[in-house]
Amino acid sequence: MSDVAVVLDGSALLAYLAGQIAVGELIAEISDERRLVGVPAVCLSYARANADDEAAVAHLLLLTTSPTIAVLALGPDRAGEVDPVWRAGEFAQAAGGDLSVGHAIQAALEHGAYYATTDSKRVSAILPSGWGVLDLSL
Repeated sequence: MSDVAVVLDGSALLAYLAGQIAVGELIAEISDERRLVGVPAVCLSYARANADDEAAVAHLLLLTTSPTIAVLALGPDRAGEVDPVWRAGEFAQAAGGDLSVGHAIQAALEHGAYYATTDSKRVSAILPSGWGVLDLSL
């Protein structure tokens, strides 16, 4: 079992920056379990690119310093491997070219983690049937 319990996609990070309480509560629950919240690096970059003010940017940077947050790289751990990058690209293609969604799906599958998003319909159509998707749009 991976220490990563849930993966936040770019939409979940933007919801967090907008003050969505459900995202903060989810992070706190995972922290209580002494597990990790995965933040794919591409999703972090996506959220940074879409943060609308300096306070949001600072808040996003502060989030990454939490011991509960694990920033997940897109590259392979060993030289010569391209499979994780390739798979993220395939998932991104299925998501209309959204690489942040592609990386988040690849990371959730790799870690056997729940997928947290505000766009559950789109990602549920790409993830394997019955995969745990947490809808944070409520």
